[in-house]
Amino acid sequence: MRYTKPILAVHGGAGEWNKRDYERGLKEIKNALERGYEEFRRGSAIEAVVEAIAYMEDCGAFDAGIGSVKNLEGEIEMDAGIMHGNTWRAGAVASVKAKNPIREALKVMLDGRHVLLVGDRGEKSLTKYVSNNVVGDTVGAVALDEQGNLVAGTSTGGISNKLPGRVGDSPIPGAGFYATPRVAVSSTGIGEIILRILPAKEVDILVSMGLSIDDAIRSVVNKITELFGKGNVGLIGVDFKGNVSAYYNTVGMARGVKDRNVVRAFVFEGEI
Repeated sequence: MRYTKPILAVHGGAGEWNKRDYERGLKEIKNALERGYEEFRRGSAIEAVVEAIAYMEDCGAFDAGIGSVKNLEGEIEMDAGIMHGNTWRAGAVASVKAKNPIREALKVMLDGRHVLLVGDRGEKSLTKYVSNNVVGDTVGAVALDEQGNLVAGTSTGGISNKLPGRVGDSPIPGAGFYATPRVAVSSTGIGEIILRILPAKEVDILVSMGLSIDDAIRSVVNKITELFGKGNVGLIGVDFKGNVSAYYNTVGMARGVKDRNVVRAFVFEGEI
């Protein structure tokens, strides 16, 4: 039986969080949850994910949108992707300079001719608008709506001092984001590791084999830790029954979930 109560979970990056950033991270995570959840009243899981991520791109607290880090040439190049699991549709953009990369990724998905488009495509650079108060990292969201739609999305500014044109995991289905009729997953961490493991895809495979989403996410994160050590990945996910899970091997991961009127958010220890 399908879960029919809308649920939204978001993350603001797994990484070297410190205590002084705790309150700012929690505040913006809660704001993103509230903003995204509003869309369930007039839209679907797609709109909930897009609006939650767009808020985080605009708030300047995370490595996405105006909080994006600069590459070696001092420019911003951002990546984002979104996937609707029930229809297997996906859209993504890489190395763009748009105000909200997640909205550009949505356009690609809705257009339907391609999955991934690369390059600035005429957008203006956001370098002069960059926030100086970034506390988090890559952002993402997963959602399940009343109709049983599962959606995952991720957006990032990449890594500091990256080579121009570098693309991480965030716009790659199966790596930075993935959704199927079973699960929706968003990843955060070191793209060069995530691209080689495809953790979001692995979570879906494990769930298809009978594991709970909680066990699947923990198993994938533990696998990456065994291969590459700690400090490189975090995952959030929701399954078709409405079970939400999050796990990471970094110091902290800003994350939260909203289930109707209940909001839970954490940066360090805590289960969502």
